[in-house]
Amino acid sequence: MSVFRTVDLPCPACGAAVGFELVASVNADRAPALRAAILDESFQREACPACGTSFRVDPRFSLIDHGRRLWIAALPLAERRGWERAEAGANAVFERAYGAGASATIRAIGATLRRRVTFGWAALREKLLCDDLGLDDITLELTKIGLLGRVASAPIAHDTELRLQGLADERLVFAWIRAAGETPIEWLQVERSAYDEVAADAAGDWAELRAELAAGPFVDTGRLTIASTAP
Repeated sequence: MSVFRTVDLPCPACGAAVGFELVASVNADRAPALRAAILDESFQREACPACGTSFRVDPRFSLIDHGRRLWIAALPLAERRGWERAEAGANAVFERAYGAGASATIRAIGATLRRRVTFGWAALREKLLCDDLGLDDITLELTKIGLLGRVASAPIAHDTELRLQGLADERLVFAWIRAAGETPIEWLQVERSAYDEVAADAAGDWAELRAELAAGPFVDTGRLTIASTAP
């Protein structure tokens, strides 16, 4: 089941109290509407009753989707610098639920699940979108790396991310977003064949990077570029 708690948080514009139902866990099998709300970016977003400002609370919850064989620890973007520590924490949570202390049935279910850690809403949404579009998230991250070498001018900076937005006419639609506000600043479309070429070369030129990305649940180009601050 999905678990919520009700809290009042200050509006970032006027300081008035805004009521939120914050989630501790999302069961996408039993509550597909919550998964859909993550995809349409309405989940955990409220409008201030005093000034009308709409804002969203950073994610901090686990999402389980047995039908898609996926478990995600969704964390705030600000914690990405400590991704190694976050991975360890997520692995510990997963082991408590599906590890040696669980029943044989639960352990068998856990063995089928892909374990992931995401930071921020855009990264979480991208993981769900990959499943909807039938894409492998590791291959997608490798495709992004390949694109960086082909794009003449990309807004690469410490506070930008390249995130998948959808598929249109067999073209993958990406957006460079400003990470803190998760707002698009530049759009990019590429043929689906760019992804297919990387997928077909799993044991070739991409094999080493693929292994690095798959070394833990933080499957993201940030794994290769962000020096973790974990002790």
